[in-house]
Amino acid sequence: MAQSLGSLIRRIFWFALALLLILFSVSNRQHVVLALEPFGALSVSVPLYLVLFLGIFVGLLIAGGVTGWLRLKGFARRRKAERRAGYLEDQVSALSEDVHKAHARSAHETVRSATEALPNGGKQG
Repeated sequence: MAQSLGSLIRRIFWFALALLLILFSVSNRQHVVLALEPFGALSVSVPLYLVLFLGIFVGLLIAGGVTGWLRLKGFARRRKAERRAGYLEDQVSALSEDVHKAHARSAHETVRSATEALPNGGKQG
């Protein structure tokens, strides 16, 4: 239910936004002149809504590029941390095995010395 309500609200929002953009475009059809003065007589006459939409589009492209670049830096940092974590996990496993082997050796030596302390060296017979 909550997902369908969210979907309905999202659809209503996008429909309202599209309607507003269409109304804006229809009401701003007058032409404006875009000129690059330092480079001579380079000028273009375009509708006002096109200038505004292109400005928004270029802004979104720049924002998306910056966001993607920042995410790539985060991915690189995370990958480096994962590699380091894997290395440290391997080190912990190796040290844990060494500790278990040392405990086993110590227990074996304790049992051997205890059996040697018994009469007849722990041999039955």
